[in-house]
Amino acid sequence: VRQASIVSALVPVFGVIFVGWLLRRSSLLPDDSWAPISRLAYLGLSPALLFSSISHADLSNIQLGNFILAAMLGFLGMAAITLALKPFLRIPDPTYTSLFQATCRWNGLLILALGIALFGDDGEILVALVMVVSIPLVNMECVAALSVWGDGAKPKWDSILYRILTNPLILGSAAGGIVNLGNIPLPGMVTDTVDLLGQAALPLILLSVGAGLNFTAMKARPRLLALSVFIKLMIGPLVFYGVGRALGIEGIPLTILLLTGASPGAASAYVLAKQMGGDAPYSAGDITASALFCFVTIPFWLWALG
Repeated sequence: VRQASIVSALVPVFGVIFVGWLLRRSSLLPDDSWAPISRLAYLGLSPALLFSSISHADLSNIQLGNFILAAMLGFLGMAAITLALKPFLRIPDPTYTSLFQATCRWNGLLILALGIALFGDDGEILVALVMVVSIPLVNMECVAALSVWGDGAKPKWDSILYRILTNPLILGSAAGGIVNLGNIPLPGMVTDTVDLLGQAALPLILLSVGAGLNFTAMKARPRLLALSVFIKLMIGPLVFYGVGRALGIEGIPLTILLLTGASPGAASAYVLAKQMGGDAPYSAGDITASALFCFVTIPFWLWALG
């Protein structure tokens, strides 16, 4: 990826995030309005975006098996690295679960916006495929860690599995895959409506990311925060890139794997930490810190390896 292309693609994405932060600071909207906006974008509009991208995609030019395998191995590799660190960390077990989430979760919708900005339809479909794979895998990893080391009630795995399978992002992706692979024709009015809904998702998601930046939360466990941000933003890209190269992946798919590893943390880590006895303040700090520093690390990795 050329340096000029990187800048021209990233500035609008990060610019909208900055506008979200300004809007939150300006009090133009009530503080309690941002949670419903984020929920609307994530659960209401993003499934339409994923359905649209997958149902229209030409999958014939993608090494589908190796690409999906590389994505799965990348997430498993990050979990293995974090588990290997546990004996050396003198921190409470609930805090460790939030460190685990910090290094293993990714903000797929932010990377989707970057993938579209950099590579158009090719980036969109590749990130969508990673999301389909990662939603069940990462959620099961994080719930397992919280069930072992968290302070909360132990989860019922049948309930967790049901929630994963009924996740609107999974359902939207699955429906898109069925339409694509089954060559099912849809009326133009239907596809136009779904496409229009999907187009509204990314701006709202990016605004919500900016609105969610909470710099005071970064005061919680600053040394541990530095460790988790370093693992996520500096080790993560090398893990995903290395796995991709080992499996013979090149070009745009390899860069999408790199972006997946370079992604900041996801707001869902904070929600799960509160529900299952993790360290929620630390999770909030990590979400903000990783989002802030990724403005520097993502361009660096794209320039260095992309």
